[in-house]
Amino acid sequence: MKKLLLIAIFACVFFSCEDEVYSTIPLAPVSLKLNLNGEDSDLNGFAYKIFTKPRKETDRLGYGGILVINTQRNGIIDLRAYDLACPNEAASDIKIKPDENGLEAVCPVCGAKYNIISEGAPISGSKHPLKQYNVSITPGISGTYVVTN
Repeated sequence: MKKLLLIAIFACVFFSCEDEVYSTIPLAPVSLKLNLNGEDSDLNGFAYKIFTKPRKETDRLGYGGILVINTQRNGIIDLRAYDLACPNEAASDIKIKPDENGLEAVCPVCGAKYNIISEGAPISGSKHPLKQYNVSITPGISGTYVVTN
């Protein structure tokens, strides 16, 4: 009976961890305010913007900086934010770069490709997705959003 119980526990632990998704990017504070009616108006429409230096004293840009993309469809704003650090390299100075279409991002070191319009999912060269951050609308202030972790 004890052997059967041990086998059952081992099987549960072994198989439950198989599909676990975790980030290789260390936790770092994220707090970035976006104003689509002002300084971030270039994010209106299908567009992306890279943040590697704080604009304000309160800005926190994660581990490697932040990539914000608006996958706007039918006039509906859909902002997504990712850490710029490549999950394969896990170094703050090795940053992914969006392609000319703004659909994918590529690591200049390992060559991994990521789908930045679909939750940072790996396309090739990686089993880890990009670290994604929360983007929420600021209540009562039109066109303003905040990126947090």
